[in-house]
Formats: sequence, structure tokens, C-alpha cells
Amino acid sequence: MPIQRGEKYEDPLDEALKKAGLGEVTGAGSMLSKEKTIEWVGLDVELTDPITGIPFLRKKLTELGAPAGSVLEYELNGETLQVPVRD
Repeated sequence: MPIQRGEKYEDPLDEALKKAGLGEVTGAGSMLSKEKTIEWVGLDVELTDPITGIPFLRKKLTELGAPAGSVLEYELNGETLQVPVRD
């Protein structure tokens, strides 16, 4: 749910990004199934330096407990890319 999503992912990730000078969380959302279980969680992040920021995001999201199968979807130089959060 939104409050739990904020506490688990948004707030700590935003704090870590700002502390590292790499950006901030700018939005978020969740998709619920018909049974009211979470299908997925999305976070919008604005990075100041994607070369440093992408590895930082992967590490921090892993530390925060992002589930297996989680991915980062981002745009770089006009190209949409997708990488797994966990190796």
C-alpha cells in the first residue's frame, strides 16, 4: 500500500540519493490485483549522474529488499533500457 511503499522504498531511497548527491525520488505508484495483492511497485527517480546512479540504485534497492525479478527501466541518450536490480 502507499504508506508501506513509502516507508520501505521511497523514503530511504530518496534520503540515500540526496545524501550521495545523485538525485531524488520524484513519484511512485502501485498496481493491485483484483484480489487486492500488490502486482508491482514503481518508483520515479531523477538522477543527476546515471553512470554512477544506476549501480547505486541497484545496490540500495537490493539492500531495501526489492524482490527477485525487480528491474530498473530508464532512458539514456534517447534509448529505453532495462536492467535487473539483482544479478
